[in-house]
Amino acid sequence: MYPVQLNLKGKHVVIIGGGKIAWRKFSKLKSEPCSIDVIAREFHEHFDTIQPTKHIRLIQADYQREHIAHADLIIIATNHPETNDQVAQDALPSQWVNHTGDRKQSDFYNTLDIEHNGLTISISSHGQDIQRTQHYAAKIKAWLDSTKEDMHE
Repeated sequence: MYPVQLNLKGKHVVIIGGGKIAWRKFSKLKSEPCSIDVIAREFHEHFDTIQPTKHIRLIQADYQREHIAHADLIIIATNHPETNDQVAQDALPSQWVNHTGDRKQSDFYNTLDIEHNGLTISISSHGQDIQRTQHYAAKIKAWLDSTKEDMHE
């Protein structure tokens, strides 16, 4: 994998799913300068706090191929493997896909970012183990917070 940070300005992101994982992905994206559609039959209670805008739409519906037709980036996060696989099959080669249930069908994985004194430190398990990633990120953050920064060491 080639680590990058994406400039999503003017891009269209579609999240298929409305549960905890979809919320976690949405939470990181909602402040980006992109448009976001979240498609789900039901939404996790956290989505109740979101006011739709011209850039954020919550669409209560079953997935249809048309939902991803104009997406630049697609995040698949339902608890229905058949739906997840169908979305991955429907995606065009030019669309970037993150299939949270099957990393083999993903074009990218998210990183867990640690912000510290103007730096962003990213950690990833390549989509394999979010709990392990969170555990190590917490250790790194605690170490950074406990260490006196000396730029001249």
